[in-house]
Amino acid sequence: MATEGGGEVSDGLLLCYCTMLTVGDLRSACRDGRWPLPDKEPTGKLCTGCLGDLLYLLRAFEREAPA
Repeated sequence: MATEGGGEVSDGLLLCYCTMLTVGDLRSACRDGRWPLPDKEPTGKLCTGCLGDLLYLLRAFEREAPA
């Protein structure tokens, strides 16, 4: 996945310090149709900043997921 600036987003990038969610965790969960992950299901665990990033990436990864 490329960012709006054109750079690639690394799977190892930590998306959320609150739940230790990485971009790779989110990408593979969306690809495999298993989001939310069982240990990260209550999004109330996420801070406001992390939740905004999560929602942005969920929309992006849904577009990448095979139909």
